[in-house]
Amino acid sequence: MELKQVNTEQTILEAAERVFIEKGYSATRCVEIAEAAGVNHAMLHYYFRSKESLFNRIFEQKAAQLLGFFVQAFDRELPFFEKLKIGIETHFDFLTQQPGLPLFVLREIIQDKERKDLILQKALPLGMEILKRMRQAINEEESQGNIRPMQAQDLLLNIASLNIFAFVAAQAIFDNQADITNEQYKNFLEARKKNNVEIIINSLKI
Repeated sequence: MELKQVNTEQTILEAAERVFIEKGYSATRCVEIAEAAGVNHAMLHYYFRSKESLFNRIFEQKAAQLLGFFVQAFDRELPFFEKLKIGIETHFDFLTQQPGLPLFVLREIIQDKERKDLILQKALPLGMEILKRMRQAINEEESQGNIRPMQAQDLLLNIASLNIFAFVAAQAIFDNQADITNEQYKNFLEARKKNNVEIIINSLKI
């Protein structure tokens, strides 16, 4: 694929992500995505034949990025708690780059069964691969008596819950307060990231 085509495709994806997050899947029209991307409707149809295919591509892209973060963290030759710290922080930093994404996904899961089924279908392989890496690391540490017993799925849910809720809470706290500065918002997120790492690690320490 030529560079111009790659750039146009990525521009459309980025525009679609912004519009989806702002308006939700059902309320978004392809013509709005085309306008946001600076292309005509025919060009949008050339690259992505439907709104659903756009949504699928975006979700797959985000899932692949997230998988990469966790796999890289747990494949490193580092002490367990350092791996865990990196995994939690990179997941948090990933969400920092797209703070509206968690609330968008939660809204789609709650409001639309078709979107829920699609999201769960896409997320399941991702979750299983991350759990595989976590389970191996946890089993090794448990066998050496270094950590408290914990199921890998519980650990993953704890990490996801703490990190995702930080951004849902941030939107609820800051979105309607005009006097809140970017610095205050950044400080809030940095404090939550540090706190989340400490909560998770302390829950495993003997």
